[in-house]
Amino acid sequence: MDVDVFWEDVEKRVKKVIDGVEETLKVVLENKKLTVEEAQEILDSLAPSFSLLARKGVLQILYTLLLLGPCTFTELLESSKVNRRTLSFRLKQLQREAMITRYIETVDREKQGKTLYVLTERGRSAALLAIPLIYYISKMHRSSGLHNSL
Repeated sequence: MDVDVFWEDVEKRVKKVIDGVEETLKVVLENKKLTVEEAQEILDSLAPSFSLLARKGVLQILYTLLLLGPCTFTELLESSKVNRRTLSFRLKQLQREAMITRYIETVDREKQGKTLYVLTERGRSAALLAIPLIYYISKMHRSSGLHNSL
């Protein structure tokens, strides 16, 4: 796969998503101007999600599962680049938030199966919706050289 072609395609599609979100917001807010209190209430309701997604390793876990499908703990450990303890803790948090599920894949009755983690619909949606934000932030960093100073 040509990485440049991949990112060009991503950029075109992300632009369509952003345009769609902007149009939806415009329609929703067209009939009613929010008060400061209403805006604060909306932001307060989003705070737990912001907090979870900002934690170390969370997006890496979600995107690994989005790109690869069901993964073992070891596969997630290798892709997320967090330590075992942090990964274990994040997986438990994501399970509590119903973003991933854990199940045991059994080969047959005599052999113990392997434990796999998979995105739930909620986790899949969160990962997909975060793509435009992550893409544009990383694009800004790449084009401005900010990634070198972080």
